[in-house]
Amino acid sequence: MPFTPIHLGIAVPVKAVSEKKFNFLVFAWSQIVMDLQPLIVILTHRGQTHGITHTLIGAIVLGLVAAVSGKVALEVVAKIFNWRFLQSGVLSWKVVFISAYFGTLSHVLLDALIYPDVELLWPFVEGNPLRIGFLSSEVIGFCLLCGLVGGVIWLAKVVFRKIKTRQSKID
Repeated sequence: MPFTPIHLGIAVPVKAVSEKKFNFLVFAWSQIVMDLQPLIVILTHRGQTHGITHTLIGAIVLGLVAAVSGKVALEVVAKIFNWRFLQSGVLSWKVVFISAYFGTLSHVLLDALIYPDVELLWPFVEGNPLRIGFLSSEVIGFCLLCGLVGGVIWLAKVVFRKIKTRQSKID
C-alpha cells in the first residue's frame, strides 16, 4: 500500500482508546518515513521497492528517526502556531516512541502480508514468512474497518463526555 492513508486506519482505535498515551501525528509521520525508500525506488527505477526499510531492523531504525524528527517538528510547529497541546513538555518521549514504533512496525507487518518482496526477517531469514496468501483488498479492508471502529469509539467517548458534563452542570 505505497503512499496511501490506508495504514492510518489501524491507529484510529488505538488513539481513541489511549488518548494522550498515543500521538496520531507521530504515527502518521512514521508512515511517511517508512515509504521514503520505496518512493526513491519508484522515481529512479533502481533498487527493490520494499528493501531494507521494510525489514524489522529497518522498521526499528526508522522508528527512531520518525520519533526524534517527529517530536522536533511538532514542537517547532507548536511554537510557530502557538499550539499549547503540542508544546514542549506536553508530548513525552515515551508517547513519541510508542507512536513511532507502532507506526513503523505495523507498517512493515501489514506490507509483509501482501508484498512478496518484503524480507521481514532479513538478514536472518530469506524470503517473507508472513506472505501466506492475503489479498491486498483484505488488508485494506482490515485497515478501513479498524478506522471505522476507532471512529465509532472516539465518537461514543465524545458523546458520553458531553452527557457527563451536562449532568454535572445540572447537579
